[in-house]
Amino acid sequence: MDNGDELEVGLGYDDVTHGLVSLKTKFAPWHKPRKQYIRNKQWNFAASNLIEHLQLKKKDRALQYLSLPGSDLLDVRSLYTVCAAKEVRLKFIGLNEITAGDKEMTMDQLISINELHGLKYIDPSSDVYQDQLESLCVNKSIAQENIIKRASSYDVINIDLCRSMLESPPQDKQSNYYDALFKLLRHQADNRTEDWLFFVTTRTNQDMVHEGAFRKFVEGLEQIFDVDEAVYNKCCELEIFGKNTLAERRIDVDKIDAPSYNNLLSAGIGKWVLGALTGQPPAHKSKMLQLFGYNVLQGDNDSCDMMSFGFWCRHIPNKAKDAFGLAGAGVNLNAEDVTAAVGKARLAIIESVSKFINVDVDMANDEIFEEMLQASTSLMKSARYDVTSYVDWARADHGKVKTWLANRGIA
Repeated sequence: MDNGDELEVGLGYDDVTHGLVSLKTKFAPWHKPRKQYIRNKQWNFAASNLIEHLQLKKKDRALQYLSLPGSDLLDVRSLYTVCAAKEVRLKFIGLNEITAGDKEMTMDQLISINELHGLKYIDPSSDVYQDQLESLCVNKSIAQENIIKRASSYDVINIDLCRSMLESPPQDKQSNYYDALFKLLRHQADNRTEDWLFFVTTRTNQDMVHEGAFRKFVEGLEQIFDVDEAVYNKCCELEIFGKNTLAERRIDVDKIDAPSYNNLLSAGIGKWVLGALTGQPPAHKSKMLQLFGYNVLQGDNDSCDMMSFGFWCRHIPNKAKDAFGLAGAGVNLNAEDVTAAVGKARLAIIESVSKFINVDVDMANDEIFEEMLQASTSLMKSARYDVTSYVDWARADHGKVKTWLANRGIA
């Protein structure tokens, strides 16, 4: 369903009507087959389940999708195969920051949008706006006007960052990822009752994470340990922060190694998303899905430095009784208690962190690599890349990763 084969018909460069288009041969990190692994096994898999859960085909409603698609719109192209297979329209809204005067990237994005608009299951109101994610918090910005004010909510939000969402100091007065993501999460919670998906991909290597943000996560986890014994016991049992790092409900940061540091950030991000959605009504609980990670830097550090998070989010109805005492039945009195829901979600975060999948290790299996390469190649072909050059580039990188893993004794 999402292997990319459908892209070979009706979405390739042969259909472009802008004249002769040269095939592209410059490749970026997000073009690697391991990114297709994330698209297939995390983004598309969960989106497929959500489409069924929301009964979008039966309701004849488009899947509302918000992302940072880049000029190639690869994530949109990949998700389209899922929607087309289910005969559900896809309405995509994107943000893409393009440097002023970059005519090549601007034209590439326009061609990509035009290609997608020609497809049967693309909603014609789909579009990509040239602005940065951080501008969501800037009044009257392109991002705020087109992302927040024009849409009541989204079915899927996919924030795929090249940098770290944790790079700024806490409560920085400058526009940053914290404020933008918090605004998006609260926009969803305040305006939506149906289930929805939230994805965020971020760098987690220590030199790209602000020390103040790391300390906030440590403090936040310790506060949870003080009130939630089940979470503390689970962390001790699974040793996700390393051995002997937890004592009397406190984290000894001096004993945290690189993998434990990554796990602590992952748990902290999961808790932060959950807190943003449940901190005030209307509340939505967020169950962390399968967690994936891989290495951007192939150095001496065994820890993954890019993590891809997924959350299935669900509205928790407010319980209400008539303060005047006239109505006896009340409303939503059998609804799930927010405190209980938060406790379950916290445990799910710890379980997910403890079982995260290292994509590089999994794709060291040549069969898995070939499967993802085939799907990724179809996707790249649809975006007007030279297939022969791409396959050579991808195979060469695969060989380097396997050698690095072998030298580290990881795979």
